[in-house]
Amino acid sequence: MFLDRHVGFQHSAYTFGIESHISQSNINGALVPPAALISILQKGLQYTEAEISIGEDGQEHRLVESLSLIDAVMPDIVASRQNQQNKQKQQTVKTEPQETNGDETVKTEPKGTCVLTHP
Repeated sequence: MFLDRHVGFQHSAYTFGIESHISQSNINGALVPPAALISILQKGLQYTEAEISIGEDGQEHRLVESLSLIDAVMPDIVASRQNQQNKQKQQTVKTEPQETNGDETVKTEPKGTCVLTHP
């Protein structure tokens, strides 16, 4: 098996091989680079974090804390993190100061309309 010769965890390699049915696939283990499984897991974790950090409006928001490997595969936790991100984004929008343009105050209203007020 390709995992045990690179990492040295024979039990993990055996368990992964059995659970993934890799022996029934047409994958040539000699062609798989060292640490390929770790690389795939890291990319999956990064993808999940990116998915959470992109809001419904398409804007990126920083995650407060990283996901653990276990949390990343639990739909309830991922959904909870997405909800937290959306709430934080909404709070940020509500607390942003009003923009001013010379003597006029520009106030953005819902649905993208702007209202100009004179002092």
